[in-house]
Amino acid sequence: MPIPAFRRKNSKVLVTVMFQQIRYSVRNRPQSRLTARRRGSILILSIAMFATMVVISGLCINLAYIELLRSEQRLATDAAAKAASVMLGRTQSLTIAREAARTIASRHSVGGEPLTLTDAMIQFGVSERDQSGNYVFTHNPNPADASNINSIRVDSNLSARSGGGAPIVAFSNILTPSHVSPSMNAVATRIDMDICLVVDRSGSMAWDMSNQSFSYPGALNGKSSIQNYFQLPHATESRWAALGRAVDTFTNVLNENPFEPRVSLASYSSNFTFGVWESVVASLDQTLTTDYSLIPSKLAEMATQPLIGNTNVAAGLREGIAELTDPSRTRLTASKHIVLLCDGMLTQGDDPVALAATARAANIRISTVAFSEQADIQLMQNIAAAGGGSYYSASDETQLHDVFRQIAETLPAILTN
Repeated sequence: MPIPAFRRKNSKVLVTVMFQQIRYSVRNRPQSRLTARRRGSILILSIAMFATMVVISGLCINLAYIELLRSEQRLATDAAAKAASVMLGRTQSLTIAREAARTIASRHSVGGEPLTLTDAMIQFGVSERDQSGNYVFTHNPNPADASNINSIRVDSNLSARSGGGAPIVAFSNILTPSHVSPSMNAVATRIDMDICLVVDRSGSMAWDMSNQSFSYPGALNGKSSIQNYFQLPHATESRWAALGRAVDTFTNVLNENPFEPRVSLASYSSNFTFGVWESVVASLDQTLTTDYSLIPSKLAEMATQPLIGNTNVAAGLREGIAELTDPSRTRLTASKHIVLLCDGMLTQGDDPVALAATARAANIRISTVAFSEQADIQLMQNIAAAGGGSYYSASDETQLHDVFRQIAETLPAILTN
């Protein structure tokens, strides 16, 4: 039976309405809840990200500020140590050096305030090179009683300030600790040098460079050894003349050193008297000086008398040690060094090796030069080892020049940090 037209129309409207309701339910009601959830999640995530960025920014600001503090404190600490070292070298006064460190430190701002140093932060001591070439500082708790002080160590921190240091920039009200106090240290070492050349002036120093016993140069060659013994050393061909030219090389190199090491001269042979000729066992021929021309002049002056006597090495060492420990001439900041030359064998006197060990204990280094093939190489090596110095060997004048040049070039006289 056909469906009436009005029923067909109503059915179509009903279907349409139902479809629209379903579509609304599907598209609108569930979609509204999902959007709300998404919006809530994004808001929470945004807040978390913002908080994280704030924390990270604060940490970065604090780290940058701490690094700035460290840089300012490093500069101030280094400057204080250098100033103290320079003033100690100039005045030889621990009090003035300490005051210089405090003054220079106070002129540097660290975290907006001057750096303050206490006496405990300023230490005096000795720096020496280790086997790797680095300087090692040894603190002397009683510097006023020391015979050698060449270094100042400054240890700085900000703990004495209100709050225990410099306040941090970000979150200072909520972070613990709210202040920072970096620690810095600097060691300034002034290596001044006081040197004593201790040279052999026994009879063999008038011999020639042939490394033959009692072989004299020039017109004396082949003549009686007894006759030659009391003649003046040859002006150009004797071992003594070669020593004089090598010492010229030594002093010329020292002239190029801006810190002006001081040099003295001692010599040794033995007590000897024969008729009108006489020698003393040892003598201090030139006190410490920066006028290096005086050293070769003294050697030339000694050549106006015959070189006579035996070889008492210990007596020469004693003269050198006495000069480098004389409080009226030596410097508190100076490293002391003896350069001992011998061209023969030990013939009298006590043990120079034991004396060298005693000198080393008094902060004096001893380097040795065995001049000629007739020198007692083992003895010279042992003296250098006991004296904490270096051993050198020279069988002719060319090698002797090289040795004295090397010694002059490697004796330090620099300000290190």
